[in-house]
Amino acid sequence: MEFKDMDIRPELISNLAQHGIVTPSEIQARSIPAIMAGHDLLAESETGSGKTLAFAVPMIESLQHAHGMVQAIALCPTRELAKQVAGEFDKYLKHTDLRTVTVYGGVGYEPQIDAIPDSDIVIGTPGRILDLMERNALKLDGVRYLVLDEADRMLDMGFIDDIEQVIDATPEDRQTLLFSATIDYRIEVISKKYMRDPILIRAKSQEVRGHLFQGYYVVNPWQKISLLHQLLRGHKDWVALVFCRTIVATDHVAAELAKRGIDACALNGDMSQAKREQTVKEFQDHKFNILVATDVAARGLHVDGITHVFNYDLPDEAETYVHRVGRTARQGANGDAITFLSEDDYRKFDPIMDRYDDEIEKLTYHAWGRLERIPPSPPRPPRGEGRPSGGMRGAPRGGPRRGPRR
Repeated sequence: MEFKDMDIRPELISNLAQHGIVTPSEIQARSIPAIMAGHDLLAESETGSGKTLAFAVPMIESLQHAHGMVQAIALCPTRELAKQVAGEFDKYLKHTDLRTVTVYGGVGYEPQIDAIPDSDIVIGTPGRILDLMERNALKLDGVRYLVLDEADRMLDMGFIDDIEQVIDATPEDRQTLLFSATIDYRIEVISKKYMRDPILIRAKSQEVRGHLFQGYYVVNPWQKISLLHQLLRGHKDWVALVFCRTIVATDHVAAELAKRGIDACALNGDMSQAKREQTVKEFQDHKFNILVATDVAARGLHVDGITHVFNYDLPDEAETYVHRVGRTARQGANGDAITFLSEDDYRKFDPIMDRYDDEIEKLTYHAWGRLERIPPSPPRPPRGEGRPSGGMRGAPRGGPRRGPRR
């Protein structure tokens, strides 16, 4: 099936074709007819599945410009994702008189407030949308479509109260479209509370993945910066994301790498919105190749050609690890994901090892130079029995409960 086989206007079909989009992805082929038929939608879709067009096409097809009335609202977890979604809409609105506005924090209110009365579709973060509602600058009583994009991330970030206040301000007869990378009990609670007999769709990513190599080093905390420098030096063609747990750590790691001649910049929530956007744009343009970021700052960040992901600090949740390493080995290219593992991280690393089984290899450095794969550790014993020992010279005793198997 192609877009021309769907019940949408020739102008929109032509616009899609001009951008090289002729055949819908799985999520688009299954979602668009359901939305156009008036159903609520609960969709599980990975990054790269084409979900933005899945809800954009029905809106563009069915809405007409109405001054002073917001007809659709899309909630996104981060300002970066909101801008990305808005950019997709704007590409396909050329044959219509529909208008969008993107709203997020970190910038002034006035330009957003001035744009709202003439906008049909509002795309933004929950906090800023709620702020605008409280200022009586944004009214949602005319909303026909409510989109919760990457709902699981919004819940991870603690937006549930804001989301519920926004939903409560929309009409009961609206269409609710919820997209999430995973549908867990939290998503099910929202679905039962706010949706009317939603159609459930599960779709895979359309993106061609390359080979992802995953490895870890057992290191003392004070060894991390030296090891990272040794791994990065001499590789100016690498494009790397380095994940740290705290804002302070991002600044420290970026500064230490810069002292050692590595062109690195930090990205964190302490930066102004303008500075964040400038840093992301320069990274996308490859004006520097090493970005040191927190998970919150990097959410919604899409950069092509990332060759390496470094877990300088291990995340608290296995799902966050999955999101991190998914930034590389994309669009058919290969990529490496390397974790620096301290003794305090062993317990958190176990569920990650459980998830990836024997895909994560234990690594060591010989004289801080040549990369070597160490012999595999014995298979992990049943829980409650002894733990295998291992590690590199100078590292703490012990290690994750499982080594690589052959």
